[in-house]
This record gives sequence, C-alpha cells and structure tokens, in this order.
Amino acid sequence: MAANENVVKNAHMVSKGYISAWADKRNVVDVLDLQEGRGYPSSYLSATVVNYVYDPNFLTRNLEQDYSLIESAGIPALVKLRKDEPLSEAEANAVIAFLDMHLDRGRYADRTKVRAPAVALRTDGRIEHTELALGDALLLSQSFQDVLRLTALGLEQWPWQVREATSLATGDGAVLLWRATDGAPITTISFPLSPTQLLVIGEDLPDNIPLNPLLAQNSKRWIVGVRGSLDFSKAAIIAAKRSQE
Repeated sequence: MAANENVVKNAHMVSKGYISAWADKRNVVDVLDLQEGRGYPSSYLSATVVNYVYDPNFLTRNLEQDYSLIESAGIPALVKLRKDEPLSEAEANAVIAFLDMHLDRGRYADRTKVRAPAVALRTDGRIEHTELALGDALLLSQSFQDVLRLTALGLEQWPWQVREATSLATGDGAVLLWRATDGAPITTISFPLSPTQLLVIGEDLPDNIPLNPLLAQNSKRWIVGVRGSLDFSKAAIIAAKRSQE
C-alpha cells in the first residue's frame, strides 16, 4: 500500500515552535545529534529535522498532520505558561497532549533508519509481507495497552507550577517522569518550558536536581540548548558509548 501522499519532507522530531524559546536573536540554537555523534549550531527552523521521518511505509494515516494539530493547540498554551498566565481546562489538556506527543516521539527518536519486517493480514484475507517504518511503529504503538499515555493519568487535576531555573537544555527526552522508588506510581512530570523555566506537574521536586544530565541520559538522539551552552564534543562521546552498550 502506498504511503500517504500528504507527507512532510522536513519533519521536526522536536517541535520547532517549542525549541524557538532556546533561540538567540538570529534564531540559532546549539544542537547535539547523539545518533550521528556531532554537535553544531543551527537555526531552530531546521534543527532536529529528518526528511520524511513520520511517513509510514504501510499504514495510511497522516501522523505528521496529527502532530501538527497537537502542536497548534499545545504551543500557544506553553507560551501562556511561560508568561505565568492561567490556563483554561482546554489549554491544560492541550499541554498534556503536547507532552504525550513529545514523550511518544522521544521513545523512537533513535529509530529513524530502522525498518522492521512484518506480516500484514488484509481485510480481504490476503497476507502481505512488508516493512514497518518509524511512522508505522508510532501509529501501532498508540493501540498498545502497555505504553504509558500521559493523557490517562489525570494530570489536569494535579498541581501545576512553573519553577525558575538556570541554563536548562531540552531534547527528545525532555519529559521526565518521577517516582518515589522504582516501580512506584508516577508522582511528578517535569518539562523545560525555556532555558529559565521548568514546568512541574504533580509533587514538587527537590532543589539542585541535575536536570540537564538526566535529560541527556533520557534523550535518544536530540539535545538542544542556547547558543554556546552545549559541549559539541560530548555528542561523539555519548554516541560511541551507546554503540558499545
């Protein structure tokens, strides 16, 4: 089956409207590509771009269009949080959907080149051998019961706060899930809103938590920071270490 014709060539793996908060006056951010093992300055408009990354090979739903709708509602609500403005119930739900999308993208951020063999059963009974691309994997995962969905946690009823911070980075692993102990229920969600603002949903976090190292550990491919804040040499070090694991 042919992929959807309305695909996006230059698809962002971390939303450009979100990472614009890290850009300088020339629209430039620092980027670490942990998969390619390199760091570089880039316009936020072209940072974390992978051509046709969400184009399914077999399924036909337009995943990039789904993401675009979530971004269109979520990013204005994130801007309101940055301005310390209250959110409506609909805006809070838009933020939760955005965080869920960000988390979902991050799970597969290092699998853009992976093709998985699959056997598909057509509605007419025909069996077809095919390969699943990243877009297919993301679409299929939305039906998996064991995949965490933030939209199912009732976050709109949890306490929300925006904390001041210093020199926060972001990336595909920016949605951090906090538990009291391993295996315990999630009590807190944190997410950088900007280099100086951290969204905390749920129980408060202790001061002086090393957020950037935790974010780097949680990110599969992309880390973004303000210009001059990232050590480009670390991309190659992290990539080499992960290739040996």
